[in-house]
Amino acid sequence: MNINVLDFETFWSSKDYTLSKMGPVEYIRDPRFDAQMIGVSVNGAPAQVFDNCASAISKFNTTDAYIGHNIGGFDALILSERYGFHPQHIWDTIWMARWCGIARLGGESHAVLTELLGNGVKKAGTVVSDGKQYPKEFSLQEQQFFRGYCADDVNQCRANMQAMIPYMTDDALKFMSITARMATEPVFVLDEVMLDEYIRQLDAEAEDARQKVMSLFHFGSLTEFFQALRSADKFAEMLRALGVEPPTKLSEKKTATAIAKIEAQIATLGRGDNIFGGITETARCGVRAQDAGDSRSVLQRQLVELREHGVRTYAFSKSDLDFLELREHEDPRVRLLVETRLEFNSSILRSRAETLLKFARQHKPLPIMLSAFKAHTSRYSAGVSEGKSDGVQIQNLSKRNPAHLVLRKSIKAPAGYVIVAADSSQVELRVNAWMAQQQDLLEVLRAGRDPYAELAVHFDSQYTAMQIHDGAKSGDKHCKKLRNVAKQLLLACGYGTSAEKFAVTLLRQGMHLAESKDEHRLIAERYHSIYRQNNSSIVYFWKLCGQVLKAMITGGSGKFGGPNGDTFEYGMMRLGPLAKKVPSIKLPSGYILRYPGLRVDSEDNIVYDFKLGKNLVPRRIYGSALDENLCQALAFQTLMYQACRMEEAGIALKANIHDSWATVVLEAQADTTARAMVRHMRAVPPWLTGCPLDAEAEVGTDFTVV
Repeated sequence: MNINVLDFETFWSSKDYTLSKMGPVEYIRDPRFDAQMIGVSVNGAPAQVFDNCASAISKFNTTDAYIGHNIGGFDALILSERYGFHPQHIWDTIWMARWCGIARLGGESHAVLTELLGNGVKKAGTVVSDGKQYPKEFSLQEQQFFRGYCADDVNQCRANMQAMIPYMTDDALKFMSITARMATEPVFVLDEVMLDEYIRQLDAEAEDARQKVMSLFHFGSLTEFFQALRSADKFAEMLRALGVEPPTKLSEKKTATAIAKIEAQIATLGRGDNIFGGITETARCGVRAQDAGDSRSVLQRQLVELREHGVRTYAFSKSDLDFLELREHEDPRVRLLVETRLEFNSSILRSRAETLLKFARQHKPLPIMLSAFKAHTSRYSAGVSEGKSDGVQIQNLSKRNPAHLVLRKSIKAPAGYVIVAADSSQVELRVNAWMAQQQDLLEVLRAGRDPYAELAVHFDSQYTAMQIHDGAKSGDKHCKKLRNVAKQLLLACGYGTSAEKFAVTLLRQGMHLAESKDEHRLIAERYHSIYRQNNSSIVYFWKLCGQVLKAMITGGSGKFGGPNGDTFEYGMMRLGPLAKKVPSIKLPSGYILRYPGLRVDSEDNIVYDFKLGKNLVPRRIYGSALDENLCQALAFQTLMYQACRMEEAGIALKANIHDSWATVVLEAQADTTARAMVRHMRAVPPWLTGCPLDAEAEVGTDFTVV
């Protein structure tokens, strides 16, 4: 197998045709698209640059490996969409950087990655190509420079790949290819008529809602109405106009970002710089040394204030209890406004429907764009790695949200084909019980009994587990409530959720355990205590995880978790090829969770440096939160393992939504494929022996089965 590193240079215009303003699918399918050149390095040789892209690609072999920086989100799409070339092996250096841990600390752009790995400095080459057609609108000097720029990018990408690939597992490489081919070998078609009718329906509902609220506030158009509903500041103004002070909540992310910025400013002053324009010579901007000292004092006071009170944001979502309570406000105008905000999300739905309709009118299959290893726990994120997303965000189309049903129905299998989707049942519950060795829960799961009903019998002793299970399934309200409460406990409180938060969560979901809130909280607290008493091994595992964190802070190392106490390895570990070591926990699959800068802060919390956008911000970590990280990571690594085995068995995976994989096959192959997928998703990886995995499959003609 040949190893080909490649990079396209394409026509672009900063005015209206650039990846910063449109997603890659829209960009590549645009009539203005033009691949100006392609740089290719074969088996480590210096890059060659070809003006005739089609001629170069005609010599490619589909069984070879093709590597690029953001190839999964761009270059491989060009190969498939414009040249009909579909390689089996597609490896992305952004995804490699995430797997190796480099992206968790230093970033993942080509420039940053190249510098970190010591492979040169990326040139700013695209400045010569803005809005210009190659080669006719380039001078000879510009042509030479641009070709050199393309070659440099390929050579640097090759060096980056060579540095990181020894740290990749075979399954990680295979999984990157699976992910990329969901976009480059799309099969799902879109129902243009359904989407068009849906947008008309949403517009009619929006107009009706606007007319109702018009009695309170004037909106000249639907656009203004949407903006007022979606803008937290504008919505807050409307509430205040009705005499209601908007509810707020602490934003941990914004607090962490604000603290990080002030700490950086203080550090800058400590180096003798000042915060006024970054000029180090204070005389040049008229700032005396005393001024810098005064600025430091101001910043330190701000830092104390932030740490004490944090940054508060408006609490206007369906999960904010204080906001939900405004639905019962004595003023009917307030109730109308709040209900409109809560129930009316058509502006977001309409935007997504418009995006799907735009693709439907292209009469081409819909690429499923996913970004591999994006989350800290290795889970997918929807969208692209670089630039603007195409806005489809398939993973955000919740199966449980009725508002998303039409959008799911609009994504279909081609005529004569069906979608087969296999879902891993309660995978995090099962993995968490296995990690902590909660033997009684593992036995319930192995025996195929209902874990929610088994817990619920402790809430009401007049029932057996079987009676609760059967009663809930047949519609008995009391049994259904008992089982739902137990389900919430097992799924949410497995990661240490407090009794108070559990009580609030039940209220948000419409589950009232008593008429008064005080009585509701008392009952919720009792159920919460029952959960912890009946899952003492999981509770102990949180404490063990807390001990691991403290050990890593002091440079300790060791193993813990699982049936033999050696599933996870912790200690100071290198970030792939970099010499730098950070506190890390290695999973048995080979994936490593990173906790750079792990430390105890001034408030005695354990924190680590978490990459949020372009910034590193302190994120709190504690025993049960580490348990959650480990469980989510191990669960997804299990799904990755199963996906690779399905790939090897000839099942071409076409989509993923969280714990569910989907393929598209001929109707006659549906039953056989469904059985095969369930078999693979019940298969336990060799490093998870004894974990009682389960799965179920569903077959249908549209995306509601995924």
